[in-house]
Amino acid sequence: MRLTMTSHITHLICDCDGVLLDSESIALTVLHRELTPYLPPSMLQAGAALHSAIAERLGMMTNLLLDEVDIAFKLGLGAADYDAINLVVGRACSEEVNAVPGVREALAAIALPKAVASNSSLERIHAGLRRCDLLPLFDGHIHSGHELGSPKPAPDVYLAAAAGFGVAPQQCIAIDDSITGVRSAVAAGIRVIGFTGVAHDRKQAGARLLAAGAERIFDDMQQLTELLGRQTA
Repeated sequence: MRLTMTSHITHLICDCDGVLLDSESIALTVLHRELTPYLPPSMLQAGAALHSAIAERLGMMTNLLLDEVDIAFKLGLGAADYDAINLVVGRACSEEVNAVPGVREALAAIALPKAVASNSSLERIHAGLRRCDLLPLFDGHIHSGHELGSPKPAPDVYLAAAAGFGVAPQQCIAIDDSITGVRSAVAAGIRVIGFTGVAHDRKQAGARLLAAGAERIFDDMQQLTELLGRQTA
């Protein structure tokens, strides 16, 4: 289980939703509820398939997720629908979210400087981290693919996180819970560990993260300090 660390790994970069905040189950529930009424009459029995399609795409920026699901299920979403769904999802994930169990203690025990690299908006990231008392752990190093305009799986947000520290990507290690996020970190030249602790299907999620390029997977934040090879504070 232990991940062999090389001496040049000096910084930790975390995805937000599904790693720090247990928000993906909220997003899945809300998106499924909001999108089900758009199913055309010929696909009214496709509720389970819609649920699975959304679950597989969690970690993508919401508009990109909606693009793909809209095409796959012929939902006929318009610009106003996108805006309304984004508003409902963002509000729910900001106001109802809880921290991933054990993440606060795990991060506090790791001496590496820490950043967040997420596809969510800065407003949503800050609101969720503040609600869960995680914001001070990142010392202002919060980066949003949404704000950059090149969300994951593009490498930009992970590259921005490394640049924010003033270090090379190879000096960083990432934790991400989605295929999209793992691919983003790998494209940035950053080693990545996959987290499956709040996944809809942990076994399937783990296999997909490994296939996307994660070096290891884990499902309990109590394992994190061991994985990183760091002594607890």
